[in-house]
Amino acid sequence: MKKLTFISVLACAILFLCISGYLGFQYYGLGNRFQKLEAKAAELQKNNSVLNEKLKQDAAHLEDKEGYIDGQKEYISELSEQIQALSNNAGSEGDLEGESWDSDSSYEEDDPYPNLYADKDNLPVQTGQKYVYLTFDDGPSPLTPKVLDLLDQYNAHATFFVVAKNNEEYAEYLSEIVERGHTLALHSYSHNYNLIYRSVDAFLSDYEQVYDWVYEETGYSPCLFRFPGGSSNGSSYVVRKIIKEMERRGFTHYDWNVSSGDGSNLTTSQNIIDNICSNVGNVDNPVVLMHDGSGKNATLAALPTVLKNLSEAGYEFRSLDKNSQPVQQRTANPSTP
Repeated sequence: MKKLTFISVLACAILFLCISGYLGFQYYGLGNRFQKLEAKAAELQKNNSVLNEKLKQDAAHLEDKEGYIDGQKEYISELSEQIQALSNNAGSEGDLEGESWDSDSSYEEDDPYPNLYADKDNLPVQTGQKYVYLTFDDGPSPLTPKVLDLLDQYNAHATFFVVAKNNEEYAEYLSEIVERGHTLALHSYSHNYNLIYRSVDAFLSDYEQVYDWVYEETGYSPCLFRFPGGSSNGSSYVVRKIIKEMERRGFTHYDWNVSSGDGSNLTTSQNIIDNICSNVGNVDNPVVLMHDGSGKNATLAALPTVLKNLSEAGYEFRSLDKNSQPVQQRTANPSTP
């Protein structure tokens, strides 16, 4: 009897040990599988983070591309409008061949703007073979000193066509433009197309204000100017009379043959870089239209790359002066563009 009891107890002990061993083995296996699953989950989480980051980068890149395309569309639209304007002017100017383009005699005999005359002897003659003229419209503004600093880094000279209205608080930058060796030129007082292109007198009245503002602030007498929107704006008959009268007063107008496209709010810095750097080499006398007015941060951001690329391409950065060949969309002579 005792022997049977012992055997039963031993069998139970052995069974218990087997069950415990089996359960222990299963627990160990589950622990290993849990660790593997945990490691797999961590890896998946890491991969998911990398994927999310890549998706964000791709989305940002796509947004930049969309902005670039929109900017190029705006730039092409701008060029198309200029071409259309020139075509319309060419078609309407045939009837003007017989018109007299002499200035009104009243301006010579009893001039209402006696001080609006340019002194063309105050600009230096510049030399160089491969050159580009960077021009900035609509300043001065808070961006102007930053533009000047960037130009200094490349020993670059430029031309600033300034507007007085709403920019009076930045008048101190006018003298800085001159002192740093750049050309200070006129763009208008108001930049109001409807006002300044009504007549020769309306134009002179506006320009006398910006001329006086520049002279009073700097003692500098500008001799160069740029029509707001270019000389292809306004009635061809009125604009040609304006050109004739301004030339009589010693002023020369300058348009452009390379546009940065930064007149559009959709323009990106890459648009500006591409528009300038890809087109400067296509013309013999490159005059580049840019803007340093308030809000033109894309232009400021693009300028270092523009300066670097053109400098490495061997260009000398000049400012316009009395010896520069004028780039003009329209002249006083109706038989020319």
